[in-house]
Amino acid sequence: MTEEEFQQLTTRYLEGVLNEEELERLGYELSGCQERVKQFNDVRLLTGLIHEHGQNAPNPEFRLKSAAAIASPGWIKSRWTFLAMQAGLAASILLAIVFLPRFFAASPVATLTSGENASWESALPTTTGSDLSAGLLDLKTGMATIQFRSGVDVSIQGPARLELITPMRGRILSGRARIDVPQSAIGFIMETPNGYAVDHGTEFSVSVDPSKNSSSFKVLDGEISVYVASTGENTRLRGVGRAITVESNALVEGGSTEPEPGPPHGPQTLIVGTGGREGTAIRNDRRDFINPKYLTVNRLLKKQWDRRSFFAFDLSNVDFDEVDSVLLRLNLVPFPYGLFSSLPELNRYAIYGITAPEKGDWDIECHWEDSPSPDDGVILGTFDVPRSQQQGSFAISNKRLLQFLKEHEGTEATFVIERQNLPLKTNDVPCHAFAGVPHPEASEPKLEFTLKQ
Repeated sequence: MTEEEFQQLTTRYLEGVLNEEELERLGYELSGCQERVKQFNDVRLLTGLIHEHGQNAPNPEFRLKSAAAIASPGWIKSRWTFLAMQAGLAASILLAIVFLPRFFAASPVATLTSGENASWESALPTTTGSDLSAGLLDLKTGMATIQFRSGVDVSIQGPARLELITPMRGRILSGRARIDVPQSAIGFIMETPNGYAVDHGTEFSVSVDPSKNSSSFKVLDGEISVYVASTGENTRLRGVGRAITVESNALVEGGSTEPEPGPPHGPQTLIVGTGGREGTAIRNDRRDFINPKYLTVNRLLKKQWDRRSFFAFDLSNVDFDEVDSVLLRLNLVPFPYGLFSSLPELNRYAIYGITAPEKGDWDIECHWEDSPSPDDGVILGTFDVPRSQQQGSFAISNKRLLQFLKEHEGTEATFVIERQNLPLKTNDVPCHAFAGVPHPEASEPKLEFTLKQ
């Protein structure tokens, strides 16, 4: 291939207008010459700089001159002229960026179309519906879908880092993504740190593990071409399930992939719930302030509004000869009333096991005086809840808890949870609430027994 032909194909590639025959020719040239790969990567880097900083200049003459410089016959006469023009353009753009930033405004290359439980660390906007210019999106948790202006949908799941380059180009730096390319965007390119895929009208996935310097590509529908960035080695994948990985600057073949086996089995666990045997009491017996989906706990300066919650577990189906350890878990859920700034930064809660026989047969809607209390049992453990946290799992696990349960083998074991420290304020003091059986999103208190192997 002549120098002029190579430069023309490179230019058409970067403009996203290569047809499949031209793409194959360019790939073949890159696979056979390391110097071509270096030349191609240099121009690709330069073009990214032009697109990012120059294509939205308000002066159309600037854009036309840049485009004309790249596409004109004079530009492709010789390699030295080609490289000199690159240097000249780069210097011009750099001066413009430094001294004339007001002439450059980033244009959107994509839109954030959805986010599900998404948390971000990104300088780009992360509100659903936001237009996104070229830049980096860093998704910590959850899922999100980004639609490039070319119509390509890219769905990422956290943690993942996606760089937006142009409407026809993106780069996955870490994590996993699903790319759905419509017919109008054939030729879309998704890069990784060590490779890239060129779409031929398809749906495919990309998974990048930076710790292993590996990038995996899998066809979900249609076909793609996969390239090694450093060498130009490439292959074409056709058919659902075809996969390949770029590792150590080489392609590692993969056939139709099967689901990966799950993790090895750990110790067996027996879980026992309350089955609805749970309740809350208020010192002033105002039961109209109790909602059964919350197990609320509070200790106030105005004692008449103190709350404690209690719950029991049926141990008749637990064989303690097979039990190695046990954990008591409660799920903290948001409570809709009060100001959490009224609480200290850390709030300590204690769990008691009831030992008084007369308090074992309690009623779910019992009054304060009839309800199980810490005075009726022994403390089994404590945990701290930050006032800034209104959701999460808290647990105790120790030998005292296991021994208490063994003493109630074959019967019912009752627990009480009590707040141990006082709030900072007297008014608008919220409760911390733990999920009861009726709660729609979190589970009730549970005992998790780890069985001997």
